[in-house]
Amino acid sequence: MPDDMRSHHPRSQRGSVWMLAPALVLVLMGLGALGADLALLHAAHRSAYRSLSAAADDAAAMVDARELQLSGAVRLDPQRAEAVARAHLGLLGQPGSHRAEGAWAEPAFDVTAAEIDADPARGTVQITATVEVDHVFLAAVPGIDSTTEIRVSTTGRMMS
Repeated sequence: MPDDMRSHHPRSQRGSVWMLAPALVLVLMGLGALGADLALLHAAHRSAYRSLSAAADDAAAMVDARELQLSGAVRLDPQRAEAVARAHLGLLGQPGSHRAEGAWAEPAFDVTAAEIDADPARGTVQITATVEVDHVFLAAVPGIDSTTEIRVSTTGRMMS
């Protein structure tokens, strides 16, 4: 074989790839942790949306019984609707809520703030909540918060 076809690598560079392997593993582990936390954040957002949607739907089912008796009109009772929505939010982990032993599993998020707007004229209940989700892996990274806040908004409508 001619000399110009042979590889001319100095002996000192033969193991340099193996020196980079730990750094590559560390980078891949970091990206995997980021991906896992983002997937958990997305799952918590979907879970919070489903829970808040159920709360809005249940709240929108609160009929004003007095109005129904007096005029026969089916209208939303805003006070009862808000009470039902707040009860749901308490089940979702607001501070001060109490769960019975073995009732529901702890959700993957905490509702930190909520706005409830019951509109009797349109028969709708809109809930906009700020949800706090704990990081699993990124909480160990210095300089990154251990939680992320996301906003979830949903509307429930009365059946007519």
